[in-house]
Amino acid sequence: MNYRTVSYYKEFKCIGGACEDSCCDNWEIDLDDESLKFYMSQKGDFGKRMKKCTRVKDKQFILNGTRCPFHNDDDLCDIYIELGEEALCQTCTNFPRHIEEFDDLKEVSLTMSCPEASRIMLSKQDKISFTCKEGSDREYGLKELKPVSRFAFWKRGHENKLDVPLFDELIKARETIYSILQDRSISVVLRALYVISFAEELQEKIDENEYSAIADLIAIYQNHREERVHVKGWDVKECVDDPEYMGHKVQCAGHPQVICMLNYLDIYEGLENIIPEWKNTLAEGKKHIESVYYWQNMNGFMNYYKDKEYEFEHILVYYIFSYFLGSAYDHDALTKVKFAVVSYLIILELDVARWVLNDKSFTYEDQVSIAHAYSKEVEHSYDNYESLQLVLSAHPNLTTDNLRKELEYILSIERAS
Repeated sequence: MNYRTVSYYKEFKCIGGACEDSCCDNWEIDLDDESLKFYMSQKGDFGKRMKKCTRVKDKQFILNGTRCPFHNDDDLCDIYIELGEEALCQTCTNFPRHIEEFDDLKEVSLTMSCPEASRIMLSKQDKISFTCKEGSDREYGLKELKPVSRFAFWKRGHENKLDVPLFDELIKARETIYSILQDRSISVVLRALYVISFAEELQEKIDENEYSAIADLIAIYQNHREERVHVKGWDVKECVDDPEYMGHKVQCAGHPQVICMLNYLDIYEGLENIIPEWKNTLAEGKKHIESVYYWQNMNGFMNYYKDKEYEFEHILVYYIFSYFLGSAYDHDALTKVKFAVVSYLIILELDVARWVLNDKSFTYEDQVSIAHAYSKEVEHSYDNYESLQLVLSAHPNLTTDNLRKELEYILSIERAS
């Protein structure tokens, strides 16, 4: 088996009780069959405790409030202490690793829902790169996983198998997306704009089964994307330069793209709440977007954070690496790219709101906090993830045309100085 991972993959080490947001809290823990059978075979007092704390039919531990029942007061794992590391179930062994399997290839990422994994990724100033080597699950800190069936219920009426010819083209398409997202000669907003346009055209080729035409599309976006994507500017300079400009408040609050961004946050507000503080974080974002100073603050933050734009670049690359190749199962590349771009936009908006609340200060730890909370909300609730994919594929406010307008709008604010 070949394993493709981010270059910093083996830097990760769980920090256990020192973690500010333990993975043993705030979500259900699913048990694989082998681990469940092992747990139910335990004897003595600990065996009785395991049986008492497990819903065998549901293959889950019974949470103690929001905590795993074996997550002790020192924020350590009693299963690990009593039975050893090998006794941990697949969920606990593999987290914070996200695994995608494609025949003889496993792609393994470190999910941002783990604060320490986020911290490692966001600290890298160089472009993210990847390694691919032969190996074993044990070498990569994994318990063996059975292949997961992909089923995009909103797009296909049956379970899908790996489309190998499409997979081969998607590998090359993903490299093109990486090259655009890591082009530091232009702003991250413009890179996202190019990528969403590329994804729309790519999806057309997939839907028409014109896989042979994908190579030509890749060549265009590698060499002539500026000619392919015509960026429309928005006239916001006067309002950014003069926040006291008469009529500014009405123009800002009533602007279609401001309303659109509020609608995006409403979508996230409607998902299952995982982290208690998340609702407050979303409320901060909405309050900022509705502010008379929205344009000025967005412009100010993007200039303030210009030297750390690589963090947003990494976030976009992370979501593309984690999910894009899944399109070889469900034939829906566009939704995967929308997920990456919308995730970037939401995190950006929440960052600006936090910057304003912090009296125009925003630290690396602020970014880690927001990025990891976002990931935990959308990636580690199956219902939230599936609901969001459905919304991204079908919501009228999330068409590629609307996303382009949103990106063009943010780009105009960034350039208004």
